[in-house]
Amino acid sequence: MTDRTNDIATLITQLRVVGQLTRAEAQVAQLRVAQATSDAVREELRQNAADADGRGARIAGALRDLGALPDPVTPLFGRVATLVRGALEQAQPLDEAVLGDLVLEHQLRDRADYVAALADATGRPELRALADDLVAAHTETIQWLTDLLADLGAGRPAALGASPLQQVAAQVTHVANAPARGALDKVGAGVAETATKVAGAARDTAADALHTATTATTDAASGLAQSAVTAAGAVRDTAAQTLDTVTDATGKAVTGAVQGASAAADLARDAAAHALHRTADAAEETADAAADTVQSTTEPAAPPIPGFADLPAHAAVAALRTLDDPRDVAATLEFEQSHGNRPAVVAAARLRAATVGAG
Repeated sequence: MTDRTNDIATLITQLRVVGQLTRAEAQVAQLRVAQATSDAVREELRQNAADADGRGARIAGALRDLGALPDPVTPLFGRVATLVRGALEQAQPLDEAVLGDLVLEHQLRDRADYVAALADATGRPELRALADDLVAAHTETIQWLTDLLADLGAGRPAALGASPLQQVAAQVTHVANAPARGALDKVGAGVAETATKVAGAARDTAADALHTATTATTDAASGLAQSAVTAAGAVRDTAAQTLDTVTDATGKAVTGAVQGASAAADLARDAAAHALHRTADAAEETADAAADTVQSTTEPAAPPIPGFADLPAHAAVAALRTLDDPRDVAATLEFEQSHGNRPAVVAAARLRAATVGAG
C-alpha cells in the first residue's frame, strides 16, 4: 500500500490555512455590516458571517479527525491581523477595500480546490465534500463582490457604502491624483516636444548629409568632366602635334595638295628653294611617265603596299616614305587618285616621287 503520509501532512497544512482565512472572512463580513446600504443587505452580511463561522467549525472538525494538534496561537494572530486590516481599510477608498475582499475570496476558493485534490489523493471523500462546499460558497461570494464593484464603477446604487473615513480617503486620493494628471500631461507634452525636436534635428542632419553628398558628387562629376575635357584637349593637341610631325616628316605636303607647288615649298622649307623646284619638276616628269605606262589598263594596278586603301591618311603617308622605287611610287599615286584621292596622301605621294626621282 502506498504511503500517503506526505499528502496527509500537506492536507493538514492547507486546512489550517483555509481555516485561518475563513475566520478572517467572517470578521470582514461583520465589519461590512456597518456599511450596508439597506436592511436586506445588512441581514445578508450577517448571514454570510454566520456561514463563515460554520465553515470554520467544519474545518476545525476535519483537522481533529486527521489527528492534528490544536493551534491556539494562529487564530489569535488571525484576529489581530483582521483588526489591523479593518483599521487600514478606513484609510483607503471603498473600491480598494472591496478589491481586497475579492482577493481573499479568490485565495479561499483556490485553496479549497487544492484541498479537494489532496482529499482525492488520500482517499477521504468526506474532505472532498467539505472542499466542494467551500468552493461553491466562495464562488458565490466572488460573484457578489464582482457585481458590487460593477455598481461602484458605474455610479449605480451599491450594496455597500463608504464609511466617513473612507469618504475622506477617496477625496484625498482624488485631490492628490488631479495635479498628478496635469503634471503627467505636461511631462507627456514635454516628451512629445523633445521627440519632435530630436526628429527635426535628425531630419536636418540627414538633409545636410544629403546636401554634402550631393555637393561632393557634383564636385566629383565636375572634376571628372573637367578632367575629361582636359584629356580630350590633350588628345586633340597630341593629335595636332602628331599630324604636324607627320606633315613635317613628309615635307609638309598636306597643304601642297590644295595650294600646289606653293604648299610643297612651305612643307620643304628646310631645303633650298632652287633644289625644291628641281625636285618638283622631276616629280612631275616621273608621274607623267608612270601615267603613260599604265594608261593602257582600265584599272590601276594595286600598290605595293598591302591594304593601302584601308590605311588612315597618316599611316598611308608614313607607308609612302618606305618606297624607294619610282615606279612603285607612281603606281601608288595613281591608285590613290583613282580611289580615295585623299589630298594629304596625294601630296605625300608626289613629294615622295620627287624625292626618289631626284635621288
